[in-house]
Amino acid sequence: MLMTIVSYAVAEDVTIVSDRFEADEGERVTKFIGHVHMKKGNDELNASRVIVHFDAKRKPIRYEAIGQTAFAIHMKTGQFYRGKADKMVYIPQKQIYEFYGHVVLKEPKMQRTVTGEKVVVEKMSGKASVQGGAHEPVKFIFKVEEKNDGR
Repeated sequence: MLMTIVSYAVAEDVTIVSDRFEADEGERVTKFIGHVHMKKGNDELNASRVIVHFDAKRKPIRYEAIGQTAFAIHMKTGQFYRGKADKMVYIPQKQIYEFYGHVVLKEPKMQRTVTGEKVVVEKMSGKASVQGGAHEPVKFIFKVEEKNDGR
């Protein structure tokens, strides 16, 4: 039996609301400045500024959010993360989120929090990696339930 695997991209609307918008067709960049709120599917982002980089076919290849960045992202595996960082980068072709500077990443369902200077999250697998900074190590906080047997 021969099986064929078909890979396709699901198009999702991206909505961005901001105080100001600037575009540079030559550089293939758009900038959203001031009180930026971005929504893509179930994922949401708030930041001071969002820069969207496009390829020659006008498809987004990189999103950069800078300043007061707060986010909520849903993984394909069902995990849900909420957090904040100084800067966020999203690479849509790889579905990878990169967070930089004073990153706080929370997984509310499991009551887990991780902090660090750089966090990378793969949307498809839900995998995450965390790096500490020169003066601040990675910190992982989680709840442990223990049975009290009365002794």
